[in-house]
Amino acid sequence: MNEFSLNPQIKLKGVLDKIIFKNSDSGYIIAKFKLDEEEKFETIFGVVFEEANAGEHLEISGEYVNNPKYGRQFKINSTFILPPATNDGVEKYLGSGLIKGIGPAMAKKIVSHFKEKTLEVLDKDLNRLNEIEGFGTKRINLIRKEWAKKSTIKDIMIFLQSLEITPAYAKKIFIRYGDNSVGIIKKNPYKLCDDIFGIGFKIADRIAKNTGIEKDSVFRIKSGIIYILGQLQEAGNCYYPYDLLVQQSKEFLDVEINDIKKTLDILKKEKDIIISDDMVYLYETYNDEKFVAEELLKIKNESLKTNLNLVSIENQVNEISGLSKIEIDEDQMEAIKSAVSEKVLIITGSPGTGKSTILNYILRVFEIENKNVKLAAPTGRASKRLSETTGKEAKTIHRLLEYNPKLDTFLKNSNNKLSCDLLIIDEASMLDIRLMKNLIEAIDYNTRVIFVGDVDQLPSVGPGNVLNDLINSKVFKVVRLNKIYRQFGKSKIIYNAHRIRDGIYPSLSFNSESESINDFYFIEKSDQEDVVEAILKMIYYNLPKKFGYDPLRDIQILVPVNKGIVGVENLNLKIQEKFNKNTVKITRGSVEFRLNDKIIQQKNDYEKDVYNGDIGFIKNIDFELQEFKVDFGDKIVTYNFYNTDEINLSYAISIHKSQGSEFKCVIVPILTSHYMLLQRNLLYTAITRAKELVVLIGSKKAIGMAVSRNNVENRYTNLAHLLQAGC
Repeated sequence: MNEFSLNPQIKLKGVLDKIIFKNSDSGYIIAKFKLDEEEKFETIFGVVFEEANAGEHLEISGEYVNNPKYGRQFKINSTFILPPATNDGVEKYLGSGLIKGIGPAMAKKIVSHFKEKTLEVLDKDLNRLNEIEGFGTKRINLIRKEWAKKSTIKDIMIFLQSLEITPAYAKKIFIRYGDNSVGIIKKNPYKLCDDIFGIGFKIADRIAKNTGIEKDSVFRIKSGIIYILGQLQEAGNCYYPYDLLVQQSKEFLDVEINDIKKTLDILKKEKDIIISDDMVYLYETYNDEKFVAEELLKIKNESLKTNLNLVSIENQVNEISGLSKIEIDEDQMEAIKSAVSEKVLIITGSPGTGKSTILNYILRVFEIENKNVKLAAPTGRASKRLSETTGKEAKTIHRLLEYNPKLDTFLKNSNNKLSCDLLIIDEASMLDIRLMKNLIEAIDYNTRVIFVGDVDQLPSVGPGNVLNDLINSKVFKVVRLNKIYRQFGKSKIIYNAHRIRDGIYPSLSFNSESESINDFYFIEKSDQEDVVEAILKMIYYNLPKKFGYDPLRDIQILVPVNKGIVGVENLNLKIQEKFNKNTVKITRGSVEFRLNDKIIQQKNDYEKDVYNGDIGFIKNIDFELQEFKVDFGDKIVTYNFYNTDEINLSYAISIHKSQGSEFKCVIVPILTSHYMLLQRNLLYTAITRAKELVVLIGSKKAIGMAVSRNNVENRYTNLAHLLQAGC
């Protein structure tokens, strides 16, 4: 903003009358400000530290500036909240959603009853609220708790403001640490990286600098190295090579290499990290990988207590095959027999190769033999699909292991193991090493285990490459399915998925006379704005008209990138603008969450029992309780307004977020502007999410770039080697 100062550093007192623009993440506002001493308004802009609401009585420090376009405005440098000066101000203040239990209607009742004594009553005698209709004991207790919190938070907020912490993060810090906020931050500001979602090392490092921690302090370097290893884990690595970590730490922390090496030795002695053969692990991750390898080998080597007759099994399979009129080939028969004879079995194959058919045969065989079988998958959507394809109960791994959010632990563990003869884990490519460790810990050594998955898909979001490592170790029996069965091989989705997997350019031609099922379409567009318009037309008109699809429930946009014109963020805003005009909304930064919006969960939240990638619809927004509810299909989950960083709009989602999910129709924009992320397994994963229809919109060149690039993500994992070494 081009501006020059007219009257530097003065103070104004007044009421925040109307907020023109507000960014909840940064605290930046543009507003009309009514001065106390004069009957006039000023336009103010800048960061209001505490959550700014209409009716707030503020003292603001700053300066007048002259904006060439908008004229004289007041630029805020600092703010302090004062008690409201008038009854109208008090009513606006209380009715702004500031205090849970008080909405606009209740605020009006309170001020009408107590008038100028309202704030005194709230401060000293809250029980008097029972004089007003609608204020019972439960509501009064809620207001008492919130009012006390509001009072306490002011001093803490002033401290946090001095450290340049944004209002949104300040509120989260207070919710997490409460009255201990100041002490915890002074003692260890880097703790924020672990405890506050959204605060990374850079923000914590700035706070540390403001609290006087030196750049080359051991405390800072230790925290920095742990943070870097954590980020590398989030990128999928279980460990990182020593020399690469030293160099990366030097550049990131801007300190000497010797300081990095000395600090690594300290972290090793303190058992924060493990250094093994020039591999640097976070302590827990090292133990997870080692534990998984050891326990899997124990399961494999434990002899079967109940051997089943393979000849009898083959006869049973042939009998079932005759009744169902579904023929079984040699590979499939091998998989079924191996499920009986092997303690640990891996079944891998692309869509259409009969994985579901084999599972159903295996379940039938074990059912005939009166064996107890359990089924699970890493995510809710994947477990639901498994239930649909088998007709049997399937759970998420967290539910299978009976995760207890209050204790933050799994009730099924080494002391309370799962009771079953066979455990089947579907979508095993999504397993990371942490979840695998918890799963393996709960498996009895006598149990048979089958991992089913498509190894050509994207690997897990978390650290590790478990399915790939199990296969590459060559320690366990692996059945690879290659023959296409689904829809007799006539599906172009399946046909093109296999071509892409094998590095062959997909067939994009459409032939209505062809024997193939026309379930794969390509629309050529090279201009980014044209692609956006084509997507909007497809979901708003073409696909609902031709196929009867519900635009929001049956169609999913899968995008390689988050940013840009044809990125997740912009597409979500465009689609929201087209489909949801609802004015009931909450705001996080530049994103609005409106009633009935389609959203996606961004992180695992075990307490709410919702997981990264779960998709639902906002069904209720309660401004009085500052809560909103999301319908995920099988459950309704309640969030408070400060949980909005856990969710995002999901009219469009990244291809990575779609893992383990299946949709009737997927639309995939693919352009050369996405070149940084175009990979074979990315495009393969996207089109294999579709059950009925794929629509690619973009350029042939971009498709060629993706198909030709098979630079599979190089993750630093050691599970395959540990398995081989332990044999």
